Amino acid sequence: MEYVERRVSWSGMDPENGEDLWAVAHIGACLAPDGAREYGPPPSLRNDNWPARYLFSRKEALRRAAVAVSQITFNSWTIVRRNKHCTAHIAG
Repeated sequence: MEYVERRVSWSGMDPENGEDLWAVAHIGACLAPDGAREYGPPPSLRNDNWPARYLFSRKEALRRAAVAVSQITFNSWTIVRRNKHCTAHIAG
């Protein structure tokens, strides 16, 4: 079973506008704008394209993390569908 957590972590400041930048990560892989998870290089080896591809505003990072978690599947069930099923089953 895949661990469901997606971590939103501060990753620095945008040098152009001074705003905080955030990454959405899971077991060392960062969420890209297309929804793919990719392992990025350590900070010392990142090029100028890395922040534009993997870092977001806090609001956007939280939104993307929520979407990513809702798309995780367990035996072809999404988290949302599984939770609804379990809640209905418990309620009787």
